[in-house]
Amino acid sequence: MELEVTWKRAAKVWWAYLWRNIIAIIVAMIIGGVIGFIIGFILAIVGVSSQTIQFITAPIGMIIGLLISIVPVKMILAKDYGEFRLVLLQTNPAEQSLNKAN
Repeated sequence: MELEVTWKRAAKVWWAYLWRNIIAIIVAMIIGGVIGFIIGFILAIVGVSSQTIQFITAPIGMIIGLLISIVPVKMILAKDYGEFRLVLLQTNPAEQSLNKAN
């Protein structure tokens, strides 16, 4: 049975996502910092300028953050929120053709 989307239900999902996302951001920062330090250290030994090192490591940090950002979303899917849970339902072919037409 489909439930109405209320502010209370939205807040439960938001909170579940928010605190998991904060942890994921911290983990991404640690991983990015370690990888950035290693790459930066090696490039500095080779003689690459600090500006070039930042130019190389910044996108790597962004990619790490993007890859880790899926984890909190996966964690909140199928989580039990008391009166409801988030699930993915396959649409039937008739609904798919109606959605494509609109």
